[in-house]
Amino acid sequence: MIRHTLNLPIPQRGWHRARRVGRWSKTIVVIGAISFLCVGTPELLAQTHSPATPVHAVDSLLASLLPPRLRTAVLAASRELSLRRAEITAAEARRDASGFASPGLLVSEVDDARNGRLDRGSVRVEISRAFLSSARTQGERAVGDMEVQAARVSLGATERRVLAEATRALYTAVGWRAIVRRLAAQDSLLASAEASVRARLSVGEARYVDVLRLRTERLRVNGDRVAAESEIEVAAVTLVGLIGGDSAAAGIAAASFDSLDRGEGLGALLTVAARLPEAPSVESLVATAADVRLADARIALTAAQRQLLLAEQRPSFAGSLGLQRIGQDSNSPPGLGPVLSVGMTLPFTAGRANRASLEAADRRTAVALAERSAASVAVRAALGVARARYEAARRRATSYDAALLRAAREERESALAAYRITDISLLDLLDFERALTRVEIERARASIDALASLAELLSGAPSSAMMSPSTAGSGADRGRDDR
Repeated sequence: MIRHTLNLPIPQRGWHRARRVGRWSKTIVVIGAISFLCVGTPELLAQTHSPATPVHAVDSLLASLLPPRLRTAVLAASRELSLRRAEITAAEARRDASGFASPGLLVSEVDDARNGRLDRGSVRVEISRAFLSSARTQGERAVGDMEVQAARVSLGATERRVLAEATRALYTAVGWRAIVRRLAAQDSLLASAEASVRARLSVGEARYVDVLRLRTERLRVNGDRVAAESEIEVAAVTLVGLIGGDSAAAGIAAASFDSLDRGEGLGALLTVAARLPEAPSVESLVATAADVRLADARIALTAAQRQLLLAEQRPSFAGSLGLQRIGQDSNSPPGLGPVLSVGMTLPFTAGRANRASLEAADRRTAVALAERSAASVAVRAALGVARARYEAARRRATSYDAALLRAAREERESALAAYRITDISLLDLLDFERALTRVEIERARASIDALASLAELLSGAPSSAMMSPSTAGSGADRGRDDR
């Protein structure tokens, strides 16, 4: 810092004139000091905003799969979403606190007061302040904006992941409830057939092996039913946990199940599965993936930090304004005068440190670019697999002919009646019912898989390897300013 001080003592030619000039000098100094303190730092002229990423279609599609009440409850109850919102608030607070110059400094100095005689020494009082350039102000605000943008990207990614988990849990529970209902219908038909076999056995028209065969088939059906009920319980617990885990959450989850599980049970599930759209292209999925968007935010953040570093390496200025009283000596009375100082930093005197800092900033940018490339490759591979899985499940869910299934379902009672009058054998009845049940269960499971695959595809869940936006850029770069 180059510092130049200008002292303007007022020559004294008489006490009255000295007092008159001193009053005018004090007035000038006070006015100057007030004007100096009233000068604020330059406001931010322009703010950097990242272009909006095309994720609205993904969010709309994911939100349309959930009942509005359930979606609202999930977004309100998630502790992870609360954390992400707090990170955004903290990042906005850091941004709003940046871009200001350091406070003014009041300095008082006593010089040459021999033998403790203050009236014979020089007394100086001045106010100094550093000026912050507009480039540095804009650089600090740009860094803050990028941190806020990264926090918002993290919030959006977390919202999609949480909604995807709720979607999977909801439709898994609804689908398996429909499967349980279909297995119950199969058990009811087998029980009716068993009653008919017992009646025929009592008159010697049936074999006991037929009774054993029906009992064994019912045991198998009940085992499948218990396994399906366990799937429902797991999905229900998952959904209740996402909502909050209390009794109110359980009520919302039950209401959501009931709203989709009316009539035959499969109706809502099959309707949603039949209307599922084709998967977006891999390129659009990669562009909306959380890992890639977080990597883009980190690249923008490192670029803003480098621009701020360049602004900090430019010359900066500081000034001070004050009042000095020159003590009385043997030849002249005491004098009073203003003091004006101007200072400027010399960045070239720290050229080696500046070059090292720029090199470190370039390396951080290279790391961010490498992370983006690695994230893009990993996400592309993962989303390619998820997209293929979704398309296969969607085609499988829509491959069943609803008219044929409805006609076969209507033939169940006719087959049972035909067995009662011995038009068909027990094995034929069991084969027919087993085949029909298997087809309907596979259709329900294909619909569950399609919806779960779509939720996984749209979630774009970030990997744990990505740095949290709350810690990105919060190290040495955030602590570089010791003002």
